[in-house]
Amino acid sequence: MEVTNKDILKHYLSSILVYGIVLLILFICPLFNQNINSPWQSYFAILVVYYVLYIIFAYPIYKKFRPQSILESRNVDILRYFRRQFTKKRDLEQKLADFYLKDNEKQAFVILFIKTFFGVYSLSLLCNKFLPQMGYNIDFLREMFFQSSQYIQSNGIWGGFLQYIDDTTDVWLSIIFTITSFVFAFSYLTETDFLKNRIKYADTTPLGILSCVMCFYPFILITEKLFPINMQELIPIDNLYLRISVFFLAILVNFISMVAILRLGTKSGNLTNRGIVTGFPYNIVRHPDYAMQICYIILTFIPLYAAGDLNILGDIVLTIGMTLWIGVYILRAITEERNLIKDDEYKAYCERVKYRFIPKVY
Repeated sequence: MEVTNKDILKHYLSSILVYGIVLLILFICPLFNQNINSPWQSYFAILVVYYVLYIIFAYPIYKKFRPQSILESRNVDILRYFRRQFTKKRDLEQKLADFYLKDNEKQAFVILFIKTFFGVYSLSLLCNKFLPQMGYNIDFLREMFFQSSQYIQSNGIWGGFLQYIDDTTDVWLSIIFTITSFVFAFSYLTETDFLKNRIKYADTTPLGILSCVMCFYPFILITEKLFPINMQELIPIDNLYLRISVFFLAILVNFISMVAILRLGTKSGNLTNRGIVTGFPYNIVRHPDYAMQICYIILTFIPLYAAGDLNILGDIVLTIGMTLWIGVYILRAITEERNLIKDDEYKAYCERVKYRFIPKVY
């Protein structure tokens, strides 16, 4: 069908209104503002610039290229739903019928939520936690490299390697998390045919949404009350070789996770189908990122076991907590696949790659 100027204008104005309301909610909501130190050095400033650029450039771009997706504008669907609620001269039965979301409206609201919630979360991590530390992290790694080189001269290559891993693990993890947060933020806040990440559909089931948001702030505040765990940093272990082994494996599994996320690129993100990726490491297992997250969870628990100051009951509670956290990521994979399996392309992919987490096992 031909995209008319009226279609373009309707989508453009609807998008300005919807995105403006989202920005206003973010601005007044304390949960999204408590970590902002300077209003002009925060994720919110980036979103405002992003919004202004959309106002300036979106309409002429739409006029030039006339994308077919405008005919199925989700922002128009959102406003159409609210307009229906305020339509006069309706009986009670019609009002109740109009209150329920149609399928396209449900998709529109969930996709807007996904972009806002996960996009803002990833951008907030970048601006308020990781990017301010990037310069220091790079300088620190450079300094530690020279110190380890000097240590090698007196203690050998193995001793220098152990010292370098012991001193730099937290910094390497911070750099990896910076890269993955950038990929996620860019993925969630963009959606174009040019980037090949147009959303086909989203998982609108409560279980699918809950299994994802429970791992992110502010919902994780509740989740950690149910399954206590410290996944922010690795707790040091007294035994040198065990500590180095845990630290090295932590870097390795997060590096593999980063490779998996980079492989997805602009298709990264939960709850939406943006197209299928079949190259490495997705040609080995279907959920390499989740598999590595599970490995990292186990690694964060090892120091707690190694401390040796827990009784049998404490070890049991610790094991239950670890099992429940592993179960969260298994649940995320299952609910995600339940959504993706609607796609014939993903069905064919599952036939080729039969295992979710461990080749030849599961």
